Amino acid sequence: MRIERIRRRGFVVAVLALTVAVVATACGGGGGSVTSKNPADTLVVGLYTEPTAIDPQREYFWETFRASRNVYEPLVQEVLSTDQGVTKLAPGLATAWRSNPDATTWTFDLRRGVKFHDGTDFDAAALDFNVKRFSDPSFEFYDEKSVAMLKARFSDLKSTRIVDDHTYEFTFNRPYLGFPRLLAQSIGSPLVFSPAALRQYGNDGLSEHPTGTGPYRFVERKINDHITLDRNDAYWGETPQLKRLVFRTIPNNQSRLAAFQSGEIDILTRVQPTDVELLERQGASVPKGTAAQLDYVSFLFGNRWAQNPQVREAVSLAIDRQGLADNIYSGHAQPLWSFLNPGNEAYDPNLRNYSYDPDRARQVLSGAGLGNGQVSFNIIADLAGQPEAEAISANLKAVGINAPVVALERGNYSSRISNPQSDDGFHLGEYGGTYPEWALEGFNSTVLANGGERYVDYPAITRALDTARYTSDPNTRIVDWQNADKVIAADHAVIPTVNFTRYYAISPQVRGFVWPNTNWYDLGPVSKES
Repeated sequence: MRIERIRRRGFVVAVLALTVAVVATACGGGGGSVTSKNPADTLVVGLYTEPTAIDPQREYFWETFRASRNVYEPLVQEVLSTDQGVTKLAPGLATAWRSNPDATTWTFDLRRGVKFHDGTDFDAAALDFNVKRFSDPSFEFYDEKSVAMLKARFSDLKSTRIVDDHTYEFTFNRPYLGFPRLLAQSIGSPLVFSPAALRQYGNDGLSEHPTGTGPYRFVERKINDHITLDRNDAYWGETPQLKRLVFRTIPNNQSRLAAFQSGEIDILTRVQPTDVELLERQGASVPKGTAAQLDYVSFLFGNRWAQNPQVREAVSLAIDRQGLADNIYSGHAQPLWSFLNPGNEAYDPNLRNYSYDPDRARQVLSGAGLGNGQVSFNIIADLAGQPEAEAISANLKAVGINAPVVALERGNYSSRISNPQSDDGFHLGEYGGTYPEWALEGFNSTVLANGGERYVDYPAITRALDTARYTSDPNTRIVDWQNADKVIAADHAVIPTVNFTRYYAISPQVRGFVWPNTNWYDLGPVSKES
């Protein structure tokens, strides 16, 4: 009953928003009608999800990082100035890094002359303060929430050491060739905050007073409305073109579209595929790309059908990925046959670890003694993923699986998949990264987190993941990760579906925006015409 009320409420909101969008489109006409109403020195980005804590050790969601990375910086960063190939690594708050022969110890030369937004110095002691927050239980500001967010990247951390004022060392129990690239990521990577700010505001207060070294300073935040950042004129790097960044939260797709068409926002995030041609006719740029994301089926192993390997195999074989890309995403997505997504160091477009074969899906079910309609479970999706979920439901119906969709707004969706009902078979997830370790993180977050280790070939999968994870040979690393992907696929532990190829719409007044093959962007070089 509660779900039905949510659906009705969502329907009313969607209808009202659609009315606004239709009016805006009618007023705007055909080409060249999108015109920014914001000052030339201000860029407004329309986010589709409310950011979480603006605290680099507690945050999650890409939308959070798209804003917070302008405030906080990592030791190593990715080059985001090109849309070609896997992102390259570049100096951030570290000017250089190196490992010992077996890649268990990494040493970083820290950038000199860098100050936090509060005027205090960035140095090895400041970095050590950051690291102790999630690694040293005896530390005054040890934070369990930070530990939980960073444990995937630092579970093998053995020790750290201040070598001198501008040199810092991490030592791990086993080889860690992927460490530098992992430092450049969002969730679970230690971007650097001011120790003085944390001392002043405490572990729970840092997100309300974000203080980093980045090109923009925090000004204000109004929850479920906006985050405002102003240019840091004392920034150690290249001065940003724009004076002010505003990140507005507009969860409803049609409301976000209307705000872009009316000039209220300059960058529209998560363009709906059916709106691409309309926006291009109205003069907006909708760049092609891939990002480093993928949609995937994540089984909820409390459900008896998710526990059944033949049912999982049938689900995988029944999903028409090309049909999803062509029909649900209007050709603005591509089918995925690997859990290693585009933009990932280990991605190979020629890998075919999954396939579409509905006849074989029926045979698998029949061979398991499962008749037409006998297998039945819910698909849980957020509202953004509902169209894809409904299409997958139809695919499953065609092979004899009854899988109705339960679509919820993001907050209720997150709560439901954390506390699934017995009839919930799987949910649709979205993530991915430029690092091959994503295969490990994805397996942990989709299979282990959902109670699946007893129902998949856990020993074989973990052996393959550990081989890739702990190799000290850079020449075999990528092949090892690709092999781990094959082992995961053989057990149908998690199932990839598609990758988006259109994602942002850019106002004609905006110059210099690049959509790199990752899940965020660099606004430093971006400017606007008046």
